[in-house]
Amino acid sequence: MDFNVVAGLGTCLFTGYLAFFAYSQLKELRKQHKQKSTIDLLISNNTNAYYRKRRKAYMRMRDSGMNFTSLACKLDKKVESTDEERKHNFIVLDVLNSIEFICVGIKEDLFDEAVYKRMSESSVIKDWNTLKPYIMELRRVSGDNDKLFCEFEWLATKWINKQ
Repeated sequence: MDFNVVAGLGTCLFTGYLAFFAYSQLKELRKQHKQKSTIDLLISNNTNAYYRKRRKAYMRMRDSGMNFTSLACKLDKKVESTDEERKHNFIVLDVLNSIEFICVGIKEDLFDEAVYKRMSESSVIKDWNTLKPYIMELRRVSGDNDKLFCEFEWLATKWINKQ
């Protein structure tokens, strides 16, 4: 065999090895970046005074046994609602929007599902079980819009089914 052929094959093999090594390094860096982004987001939520206040208000509502389905009915433009009911709806929607944002990030592979699951699985499932009737009523009131909070439903259902 000609030396140039052997050298060419060696160069091809070495280049292939380098490409594979670079790919594996980039894949690992992406994984680490997703994990860091997820942790940073959760820390941000925990240190954000506005969100913490809203989350605590929601938890008080939940723990007091509030009827979230009837609260969602008050979002119907045809139904009268009090200032207190509107305030409660804004609190619930703030919490739902925050959860949905994270779920979208997970579904789009921007955040790390495993990290989020380890840190928040029980609260996500508890929130889903509490707010599912609210979301279903909200969808009905909004003209059967099944896209409302569908990523939250997707993630919670996925985790519930794996238990």
